[in-house]
Amino acid sequence: MRSFLKALYFHAQEHRVVNYLCSREYQRALFGLEEAWEDFRGTLTEEQGQTLDGLLSRQFEAACLEDEASFLAGLSMGMDLARL
Repeated sequence: MRSFLKALYFHAQEHRVVNYLCSREYQRALFGLEEAWEDFRGTLTEEQGQTLDGLLSRQFEAACLEDEASFLAGLSMGMDLARL
């Protein structure tokens, strides 16, 4: 069952999520973000940059797990509602 849920999650990521990220709100949130990160990184020493990279990697991993948990919770709620 877990592999089925994983496959469903990856299908949603590849084929459905992009439709929800086309909003103006999302585009506004991204506007200038890459440039701001580049400017910020330019102020760091090499060691600080490596520390930041490690922290961002851990944060990204946690965000992916939270995203998957939210998807599974939503799917579970949908299945419960279908039973009503």
